[in-house]
Amino acid sequence: MKKYIKSAAVILLALVMTFSIVACGKPDMVSQEELDIAEKSGVAEGEITFTYEPAATSSDSKAAAERFISAFEKKYTDVKVERDYTATSDTRIASADIGDVFYFAELHTYKYAVTDKALLPLDGFVEKFDIDLSDVYSGIYALGLVNGRLYFVPRDYNHIALIYNKTAVTEAGASASVKPEWTWEEFQGLCEQLYGDDYYPIDLNLGYSPVYTAFFEAYTYRNSWCSTTDKKITFIDEEGNILRAVKEALDLAKKDYAKITGVNDSAEGFAGKEAIFKTCVYPSVQSAGKNYDNLGVEWDLINMPLFKNPSFGCGASGVGVFSRTQNVTAAAALALFFFAPEGQKSFNAGDGGSVPLLKSVDEEGFNAWKYPDDPDWSTKNWDAFVYKADTASTPGQVNCRMPIEVAEAIDEGVINILRNDLSGSTSYSDGFAALEQKCNEIWELLTV
Repeated sequence: MKKYIKSAAVILLALVMTFSIVACGKPDMVSQEELDIAEKSGVAEGEITFTYEPAATSSDSKAAAERFISAFEKKYTDVKVERDYTATSDTRIASADIGDVFYFAELHTYKYAVTDKALLPLDGFVEKFDIDLSDVYSGIYALGLVNGRLYFVPRDYNHIALIYNKTAVTEAGASASVKPEWTWEEFQGLCEQLYGDDYYPIDLNLGYSPVYTAFFEAYTYRNSWCSTTDKKITFIDEEGNILRAVKEALDLAKKDYAKITGVNDSAEGFAGKEAIFKTCVYPSVQSAGKNYDNLGVEWDLINMPLFKNPSFGCGASGVGVFSRTQNVTAAAALALFFFAPEGQKSFNAGDGGSVPLLKSVDEEGFNAWKYPDDPDWSTKNWDAFVYKADTASTPGQVNCRMPIEVAEAIDEGVINILRNDLSGSTSYSDGFAALEQKCNEIWELLTV
């Protein structure tokens, strides 16, 4: 028995020593003093590593990264960027085997910034690098904020829009009704006209956070349902406005006017029919548009109908600066270059790019993302993807607004609430009341 105990002790000691060696090999976390010095007097120079996962998945993404890095090095001539086109992972972050600037999706921002303490705040460098935040679409900037500090810089802009069967709309005699200024109320009235033997009005992904967050704000105001100051979730308000648009969407679903993805897909009213309108984001248009083209169907794009409080859930992937970087100033410059006109134009100038996130870039006619060389696609309404982006964009992922534990409860709860209401087992109001209580209990425990 003693032999086994001794062996176990030796193994444990070896593990501790190994862990200590690995831990000692990590660079120290950047201190507040070091951050302050970098913000005030640091110079963007030296070498940094850029971990950019998408470049490993496609030649187009690699091309976009190369354009971006080249433009950055042209502006910051004393900085050399080493490419690391491999995947970001929790393991790499924990072992400090990650670039000074690394790529991730916005829904990981809270985790990396707060839970893992793996990101540096970047708002202190905004003035230093002459970043004009008034030029950045407000909702996309808000994606990167955690407790009022900027930890995530998006690489592009994406908000929920609609791709639609223009042929079917024309046949229904509704062409004049589909326009940027159309309202949610007008759309609800239009549904009866659009429903027929071959089509139903809309495939609405209401169980998806960038869609349902906008519905929560439709008749109220930004963050009315989510207060990070009070650390409180409110679904059941006295006037019933927070859930009003959700109820209206459920009413459309009960008439077979709206198919809610993952909720009522198998309803008989949709059998053998196609949706006229479908929620989408810019990256999905290429495949969806080609599908319409192959079917010989005319199609186009339009913004979501306007709520009383116009709101489009937006999102993006992007970058942050590693909290153990050995070159704070240069790393901050590279990350924030995505907020600069030169950075946006270079990254989004061709294949692998997307929708720029700066108002000025759109206003000056930069249109590389609008398929200018394709006669059939260049006439599509690409402006649907930036319509009212400066005033109506709102952070789409709940993970970007609150602690992960609360966000996960909402994300898991919403789709179940919708299913239960449409199946007749539990009303949406009772479901959201229970979810509100659950979320606030979780949040309270996290702050005790």
